[in-house]
Amino acid sequence: MPGYAPTPVVAMPELAGTGQVAGIAVKNEQDRLGLPSFKLLGSSWALHERVKAAAGLSPDALIAFPDLSRIARGLGPPTLCTASDGNHGRAVAALAEALGCGCVDSIKGHGAIVELVDGSYDDAVAAARAAAHARGHWYCPDTVGAEAADEERTFASDVMAGYGTLFEEFFDQIFRPPDLLFVQAGVGGLSAAAASSLRRISATARVVVVEPEGSNAIALSFASGAPVSVPDTPTVMACLRCQSASFVAWPILLAGIDAAMVVTDEEAAAAVRELARRGVIAGASGAAGLAGALVASADGMLRARLGITADSQVAVVNTEGATDPASYAAILAG
Repeated sequence: MPGYAPTPVVAMPELAGTGQVAGIAVKNEQDRLGLPSFKLLGSSWALHERVKAAAGLSPDALIAFPDLSRIARGLGPPTLCTASDGNHGRAVAALAEALGCGCVDSIKGHGAIVELVDGSYDDAVAAARAAAHARGHWYCPDTVGAEAADEERTFASDVMAGYGTLFEEFFDQIFRPPDLLFVQAGVGGLSAAAASSLRRISATARVVVVEPEGSNAIALSFASGAPVSVPDTPTVMACLRCQSASFVAWPILLAGIDAAMVVTDEEAAAAVRELARRGVIAGASGAAGLAGALVASADGMLRARLGITADSQVAVVNTEGATDPASYAAILAG
């Protein structure tokens, strides 16, 4: 894609000292291909695969972005539809703009049509799916339920595969697998990609999912041994305010995650301020992984259960910049 480059990794030696670990590395996704989050990695790969399939091209073909745009325009072009609290929708809208497609989601800046849903994230997902089917749009989900059609599951799985780019970069940049990777979860796509990527290079590294208090469907699913849903609960970590795990992410999480924990809004806000002191701009959702690492490293019981020692190398991902400027300013104000 034009403008592609690996995002930077920022070392946090002072925080590592405070947390009594050997190192903390932050993969900084505050700016990825001109957008303030990592999400374009997933939607771009999933759309690459969808366009390729619709055009009848070989499953093994790799299409350069200018050619992908030409092929997409020759398909109609299609109108893309998705549900989002912001970052996934903005990525899909930007791709629609670049590919010459129409777009129905929550982001106006890239020419998308906006349809607000008065309800939870799960409600918005159901509404987008129904609208796409009724209108003949391409449904572009980053999460699916058990009722999803094969094409929908494929798209959500391809979104997760695209997120793997982030971790391929990250582990190359830090030259070795981390001992612990704390990664935030909404519906679980990013954390499933993290587990898949890390398991390919290390059998001993531990992956810890971090969720907001109240939006902890993955932690509760682990506890029950099967997927469960939670009520819609407000949180400053808006992009993680999800009620259920993605159907395609859940089996990967079950097989590849070592632990799940929750953090409070206050703990996420404290992590935002810690990152800001070191020149990293992060929304509350973006800082949630670091919040989990800081909480775990400061708790003797969690240190023991997770195997955190003074020699541990810890990795986290800042998944977004200040996507909500008002919220970011309020957090920095303390």
